[in-house]
Amino acid sequence: NGEKVNFTEHRAALHTALRAPANAVIVVDGANVVPEVQAVLAQMRTFAEAVRSGQWQGHGGRPIRNIINIGIGGSDLGPVMAYEALRHYSDRRLTLRFVSNVDGTDFQEAVRGLRPDETLFIVASKTFTTMETMTNAHSARDWLLASCGGDKRAVAKHFVALSTNLDAVEAFGIARENAFAFWDWVGGRYSMDSAIGLSTMIAIGVPAFMEMLAGFHAMDAHFRQAPLEQNLPVIMGLLNVWYANFFGAETVAVLPYAQYLKRFPAYLQQLTMESNGKSVRRDGKRVDYATGAVFWGEPGTNGQHSFYQLIHQGTRLIPCDFIAFGEALQPLGRHQDLLLANVIAQAEALAFGKTAAAVKAEGTPAALVPHKVFEGNRPSSLLLADRLTPAALGSLVALYEHSVFTQACVWDINPFDQWGVELGKQLALRVAGEIEAPRKRLQHDASTNAAIQWYRHARRAAPATHTAPRTLVLDVGGSHVKALLQGRHEEIKIVSGPDMTPQRMLPALRKALRGAHFDRVSMGFPAPVVHGRIVHEPANLGTGWVGFDFEKAFACPVRVINDAAMQALGSYAGGRMLFLGLGTGLGSAMIVEGRVEATELAHLPFRKRSYEYYVSDAYREQHKKKWHDNVFEIITLLRKALRPDYVVLGGGNVKHLDDLPKDVRRGDNANAFKGGVRLWEDVA
Repeated sequence: NGEKVNFTEHRAALHTALRAPANAVIVVDGANVVPEVQAVLAQMRTFAEAVRSGQWQGHGGRPIRNIINIGIGGSDLGPVMAYEALRHYSDRRLTLRFVSNVDGTDFQEAVRGLRPDETLFIVASKTFTTMETMTNAHSARDWLLASCGGDKRAVAKHFVALSTNLDAVEAFGIARENAFAFWDWVGGRYSMDSAIGLSTMIAIGVPAFMEMLAGFHAMDAHFRQAPLEQNLPVIMGLLNVWYANFFGAETVAVLPYAQYLKRFPAYLQQLTMESNGKSVRRDGKRVDYATGAVFWGEPGTNGQHSFYQLIHQGTRLIPCDFIAFGEALQPLGRHQDLLLANVIAQAEALAFGKTAAAVKAEGTPAALVPHKVFEGNRPSSLLLADRLTPAALGSLVALYEHSVFTQACVWDINPFDQWGVELGKQLALRVAGEIEAPRKRLQHDASTNAAIQWYRHARRAAPATHTAPRTLVLDVGGSHVKALLQGRHEEIKIVSGPDMTPQRMLPALRKALRGAHFDRVSMGFPAPVVHGRIVHEPANLGTGWVGFDFEKAFACPVRVINDAAMQALGSYAGGRMLFLGLGTGLGSAMIVEGRVEATELAHLPFRKRSYEYYVSDAYREQHKKKWHDNVFEIITLLRKALRPDYVVLGGGNVKHLDDLPKDVRRGDNANAFKGGVRLWEDVA
């Protein structure tokens, strides 16, 4: 009814308005909020349909294929859970990923293998100041801008915001019209059906999203209207109070027998524990009874083979919520029958157990009888539905939302604030400043001071440790060996030619490097390389390369790759990429979803000779116009055969080409060095 039940923050708690019918009237501060909700839903619908249809295009004109939601808490747990739960209904042409942790690994893994020009970021932060979210958002922006030459206009086509701080959104580079609002009467853990659900709507489509909202609303109506003895959220909430306060239960196991609900227990952890993890009543006095339980769980049947032992025969009472569906979304043989047989059997076993008499009747030796007895009388609830649909998910989530509220009413606590998360945030800002200002005097307790001092030391030492190895990248060519030491900008060039051997290259390199330290070597080589080994002597260098022990010579780890493949790796921006190197001959490589293959396409038959003959530097010197036409014809043929998303042309002779075909771009010889560094990305 719009009353400010979240009295500590002077806010209403009206997540039910997010799924109310368009003709409903729900008043907050004298205004009906339903039209505002419907307006945001319409904005979401228009945007989601534009992305799904390919009408929304990135800065380079390509449709969006990847969506990354950046948020934390309710801005992450709800969207992740909903996407996983409804993946069966999602558009499989789209890749959805989620970033929440400020640990840089989370972001790096989320963007791995993706093309920036096909990636959309959804930044979910009501204030647009959340530390973890905005740190990841700025890293995402840097990643995008690095791929497009720093053109900041790209941000508006690859970022949208779920926020009400429009000034901060605009300062970030996001157009105001691409900010989707939600309100202070929507708590984060109750927000998956607000604008926070934009990634869900894009994934499953507008009709399915509206079905989910209808499922939420159906449970809202049931909670308001059903008699108490038939009211599912009330019954569930009272059972939790009963077991917590009268039987000493401290945890609740949520056990979905549906793999699609694998993230549902994690979602419930925030919903239940952030809501009811309180020790003070509404009047400010401390409670003298237990409140919120610890919620946890795993999908069945996995849990049966790990922690069910404790539930069945342990000394702690653990109420269980079993969740199962009659119809399999992915039917396969007997799988669904066995799945349902297991969940039903587990509920029966917990309820009735197995007596000593029944164990003895099986002929069990007397000494083993006590070990095989199951007490039974272990509480569980069995939640069954016909099928995991968007509507069923909405009803399931709303069931737990209203159960949480029921428990809070009994315990006389406020389930809509979360002051317990604030202190750690405040202290983290102080500690971060002390870490980054290492001369600042520490004034914490002894253990905190010691931890900060330890990390200050580790941070100073990091560049010289194994966590930051330095790579020497070598690009071996027919005219020069080019070298670049990671962290330096000056390229070293050594003249090569038909007399260059590894025995001659090494002393020349040592002299040019002048004792500079490196921890590992990447080498791009102009000949076939298989599993890091040179398998043929190069045509334009001396001999002795095959079988040469580079690791012994350099006294450090060495990785060797075909030179075209190394430049391709440095040019790669996700998806399927074909690289062609136009130099003395023709180098080639294909990268598919991050996997590099040196293809050696140069030697394929073409006309009377080979591809390489007709696009070589020697041919260009004699037939400039024909050379140009040959390059374009070979690109056309290879695109038809290999179906790359885009083609990158590298090598010194790419400068002789003028206008390039669509989705063909020039590489940069400097990308060879970038590829050499990337060659070690799998090493921590």
